[in-house]
Amino acid sequence: MDSSPCRPLFTFIALQAMLLWSLARSQQPGFLSIDCGSDSASIYTDGNGIEWVSDSNLMNEGTPRQVTGGSDPLLANMRLFDGNQSKYCYSLTNSLVEAGAFFLVRVGIWGGVTPPYTPKDSDGIFRFKMIVDATVWRDVNVTYGSTDWWTFDMYTRAQRNSIDFCLARITSDGDAPFLSTLELRPLPSTLTATIGMDATSNSMANCLGHYDYGVPADSDVSFTRYNLDALDRIWISIKASLIDEVNTTTLEIVDRRLDELPSRILQTTFMGRPNIELLSSNLEPNSMHLVVFYFAEIDPAITTSGERTFNIYANGELKNTDGEIDVFASVGANTAYDYFALFYPNTTGHMTFNFTPSATSLYPPFLAAVELFEFKKMTNFTSTAITVSAIEDIKANLNLTSSTGDPCLPIGYGYPWLNCSGDSGITALMLSKYGTGGEIPTAIKSLPTLTEIYLDGNNLQGEIPDLSSLLILETLDLSNNRLTGVIPDSLASLKNLKVLYLQNNNLSGEIPAALLQRQQASLLTFEYSGNLLCESNCVPSPSPPGPNGSPPSPPSKKSSTGAIVGGAVAGILVVAIAICIVVYCCFFKKKPPVQKDPKVVVPGASPEGVEIIQIYGNPVPNKAMPKLTVQEFSFEEIKIATNNFRTKLGQGGFGPVYKGCLQNGRFVAIKVASNAASQGTKEFVNEVDLLSRIHHKNLVGLLGFCNEQKLVLVYEFMSNGSLFDCLHGPYATASPLPWRTRLRIMVDAAQGFDYLHNGCNPRIIHRDIKSSNILLNDKMEAKISDFGISRDYIRSETGALPTTLMGSMGYMDPEYMSNMKLTEKVDVYSFGVLLFEVVSGQTAIFKDNSHQPTNIVEWARASIDRGVIDDIVDMSLRGQFDVQSVWKVAEVALACVEIPSSKRPKMSEVYNELREADRMEVESEERQAINQPSVEFTGNSNYSTLSYTYVSAR
Repeated sequence: MDSSPCRPLFTFIALQAMLLWSLARSQQPGFLSIDCGSDSASIYTDGNGIEWVSDSNLMNEGTPRQVTGGSDPLLANMRLFDGNQSKYCYSLTNSLVEAGAFFLVRVGIWGGVTPPYTPKDSDGIFRFKMIVDATVWRDVNVTYGSTDWWTFDMYTRAQRNSIDFCLARITSDGDAPFLSTLELRPLPSTLTATIGMDATSNSMANCLGHYDYGVPADSDVSFTRYNLDALDRIWISIKASLIDEVNTTTLEIVDRRLDELPSRILQTTFMGRPNIELLSSNLEPNSMHLVVFYFAEIDPAITTSGERTFNIYANGELKNTDGEIDVFASVGANTAYDYFALFYPNTTGHMTFNFTPSATSLYPPFLAAVELFEFKKMTNFTSTAITVSAIEDIKANLNLTSSTGDPCLPIGYGYPWLNCSGDSGITALMLSKYGTGGEIPTAIKSLPTLTEIYLDGNNLQGEIPDLSSLLILETLDLSNNRLTGVIPDSLASLKNLKVLYLQNNNLSGEIPAALLQRQQASLLTFEYSGNLLCESNCVPSPSPPGPNGSPPSPPSKKSSTGAIVGGAVAGILVVAIAICIVVYCCFFKKKPPVQKDPKVVVPGASPEGVEIIQIYGNPVPNKAMPKLTVQEFSFEEIKIATNNFRTKLGQGGFGPVYKGCLQNGRFVAIKVASNAASQGTKEFVNEVDLLSRIHHKNLVGLLGFCNEQKLVLVYEFMSNGSLFDCLHGPYATASPLPWRTRLRIMVDAAQGFDYLHNGCNPRIIHRDIKSSNILLNDKMEAKISDFGISRDYIRSETGALPTTLMGSMGYMDPEYMSNMKLTEKVDVYSFGVLLFEVVSGQTAIFKDNSHQPTNIVEWARASIDRGVIDDIVDMSLRGQFDVQSVWKVAEVALACVEIPSSKRPKMSEVYNELREADRMEVESEERQAINQPSVEFTGNSNYSTLSYTYVSAR
């Protein structure tokens, strides 16, 4: 949740760091304490014996800022992360950090009386995210100008020899994150919380508070921490009022329970009159929580068992069903005792604990301390060590060090120049025109899941490394660099390679014959112009250097003279021919009449790219487009491929779509521009420019184009049509899509839209998401179509946004229709409508039983609000689905269509939630396969949280 009981306390914010310091003087081994934004020379020890270091040598990103209004040195500075990175990460490590070890990560945040900027939202609250390793830890909400010092504690288990702590914006244009302090503390595996993390297979425990009860009202102790607590937990003092009854002692308290509580915490206890009631609110209803109660019988009046006995109730339910709690009978006097429970809060996020004396008890119940945790599963385990090592090497070689943290995870927060595909690893390296140099890193060959590599348009030098280990590589673009040497034979061994661009380098020697053969067989698109290459019978290379690296001997005088004479004669001939051509063009060649319907002129590829000169007689700015990496077809080839446009697949805004077959036997979908399409020419520029540079497994791929007589686009053919066809077509009722297939399609689509929003540069807002634009291949894998025509949303050079609404009825965001403000959340709304369509089998606008037009969003919302899912689930599914999975998708859909749009999730979050729904469905199918009945329930998933509660005393 957004607020934490750990909040009001002077402490720290969090981001991490490579431990380059020796920190073992007066503090515990393994402590790492970072003062963020402070001066590089700042290393000091505070009054608690904790040594603090600056993060100036640990973090290259962000801006140090001074903060006003704080009395503690730790609050005098902050680090503000106001750049455009997907996340900003500290790597926390020391000699104790190893896989499986437990640690406390503590973050301190204070914006000062006058923070460095104002929040984006009008409510004056800064909002950003905290991430630990590959899992989103929590959202941070801090009020502008708040005088509170916010601290957040997390228990986590290291996945390797470092722990990544990261900050990120909520949205790409959201508030810039900031922090003041960051701390790392080692924890023993014998704590109740860490044992609970092991027992429940949770790797993170969000600390919701450590509370010290029974502190006298007149005490000046507001909290207890290191060095009284060797683990540096911060225990907030809950002071008793003047009329409350407390017990105190100066005797040392024996702690046999391995939680290592400070003796001071157990030397004061609070007593009920006659009951004790503890209330926790704002808890996550769907999360497992752990509460640990600590007791110590320090009242000298208690001398025998049975004198103080009580029961503990949670939301009215008795927990100690194995007998009344009697601390004295269990451990005796002046000895620590704990009692813990795992629980799920109710649907309102509240939990009430009542301590009630038993009928025979002579004394009221008591309490010394409480700890409260929310267990969190790591939604994504970190990328493998091999992957991380390879990416780190690539970053170092190509100077990409501004990208920090896990390269792929969490989903939506990976490096912008990588395409990661869940369990499939890294599938694409996208560094086109990144302005990087050096040699191609050999570590690339350690990423066997790569299918696409784009390193074109940089300043790379050296030779092409051996990439034979990349067995599934399909596209390799190394064009427009300064590479030297020969084309390695190993490239010919890549049987899945379909596209190879090597043009405009300094390569030399003979082209491997196997590559030319594959090109001639139309199995490989291969470009190699602009190099010193030959196809066969190469002339020997220039003379090699002489001994000791000296230059080769100069040619003889005779040969030099011959070369000069030959060059002069050749030069005269060239000049004469050129003059003749100019004279012919100027005086003899008849000027062509102005064409009524001139074609788009696309000259051949050059290092500068392709230039669109004229479209349909309307001048186009003489501005170079990025080079097109797709095949150009003649109109005659298009006619042959379509059998003279015989089989029409459909009709779109660009024009009709026909089925075709290329000479190599590959089926394609061919879009032909309609003369009636008012925006057809613009769409053509957008499609060819954009689609030739964008590659993702969930986007329909552009294979080629034609600009003779008609504007034509050639796409890969999707044999199973559109999602609309499968849901509403003639065979939808007889052969309905199974729920698992629908889920997989939506997971694919969400990943594709996430790539358009976050993986493209510039980003793309589709603006016309609907089921007919989700196409399906022969494996029922989803690919997004018609996204190229959406590119005109990008701000123009004047900064203006488009003023024309675009979308389809029923899918359009009402907020966008009213204010014309275009953000990614417009797509998120449409995707929510699409999810409802998949769940229900209804179209976005349909006729109800009374034949009245009905909006699917309002119709579905009404059923969900009543807690009834059956009313909206497609009847053709015949109950063959996991109810929890359907509820998850319905709830995601409902979140996507929230008004205002600021409440909607990002597409990366939608993708993550849909993957979780798919996991639920898979687990349900596995249970059914082994004849184990699944949990059955009805109603909203908020009401279906498993009621499992485990209570035990140790």
